[in-house]
Amino acid sequence: MDDTPAHTPAALSDTPAACRRCGRCCRLGGPALHAADLPLLRAGRLTLADLVTLRRGEGVTDNVAGRVGPSPTELVKLRPASGGRACLFYRDPPACAIHDASPLECRTLFCDAPQALAALYAKDRLTRADILAPGPLAELCAHHDAETDLTRLAAVCRAAAAGDDAAREAARAALRFDAAMRELLPARLGVAPQTLPFHLGRPLAQALPALRAAAAPAALYKRRP
Repeated sequence: MDDTPAHTPAALSDTPAACRRCGRCCRLGGPALHAADLPLLRAGRLTLADLVTLRRGEGVTDNVAGRVGPSPTELVKLRPASGGRACLFYRDPPACAIHDASPLECRTLFCDAPQALAALYAKDRLTRADILAPGPLAELCAHHDAETDLTRLAAVCRAAAAGDDAAREAARAALRFDAAMRELLPARLGVAPQTLPFHLGRPLAQALPALRAAAAPAALYKRRP
């Protein structure tokens, strides 16, 4: 006979739903930040080096809706640990290095009753504009975003795949511009390199993998007859 204790669904339990700290959600990736998380940044509990910006048009996994696709908006989230998907602050055996100062989504989520998280998931999400002070750095980040708009570049990739040489050169120019900006911000404005995933998002070839193929020499494409 199985003597594993039966799990009582949160809605039927006599005690309030509480995180079991199993680490399942942490291993799926860090949370997006919301307006309620700004005090964590202002107090230094979270730093810009802990964050990554996922830009509009970038492929994302929506764990609440259960789908994968281009993000309709920009969002800022805790970055993954190096070489994996798990949240930067996840520790194994399951533990959170900032449990006493965790972001809103972490505090809200209870795996067996995700309705509370679903209700706030897309509301009041932070963007870089909410975090960066007005000035040259914020302006350069906005300029980079406009020049490397992922929705526009996705169309460029499709045109390059169809044999458009001008589109292929546009893809190369976008990659060069992205690389130049990642050198410019540390060199001219003293931006710490480890904060570039927040300031500029992921490198362009990672944010839009099709761009690497679009920039390749035309001979690498095998066109259909």
